[in-house]
Amino acid sequence: MLRLVQRLSTKTRSLCTVPEKNPKLHRSKDQRDITNMDLLEEQIRQRNLVKKREVIIDGQKVQWAYRSELVGRHDLDKNHRNTWMAYLVIILVGFGAFVVVKSQVVMGRRQEMDAREALRKELQLSGDDRKKVAVV
Repeated sequence: MLRLVQRLSTKTRSLCTVPEKNPKLHRSKDQRDITNMDLLEEQIRQRNLVKKREVIIDGQKVQWAYRSELVGRHDLDKNHRNTWMAYLVIILVGFGAFVVVKSQVVMGRRQEMDAREALRKELQLSGDDRKKVAVV
């Protein structure tokens, strides 16, 4: 693979232009240490630069970019974000409705059980007779 790359001309080897290193980040002995803020500022500067990648094909420059860069630059993922937010709202509303309905069912069964127990105490039933009482 290395031999193949070495055989290519310098024109075809330059597949993309790499941004130059910031000389401020490379310190000498008499300069201060690089802080995290320096690194963050440099990352922000690099993000804000529009990266131009160029390929030379048969002497003609062709510019290209990654799909993710185009999506981020033109904010094309906004519709997807809205779709996922809609799914989140639907899930939360559905879960809330399930909790409300389930708690109402449990409370209704508890009330029916309390009513049956009150009727059994009122009639003073015991044993197999207790099982025959139901609230209708």
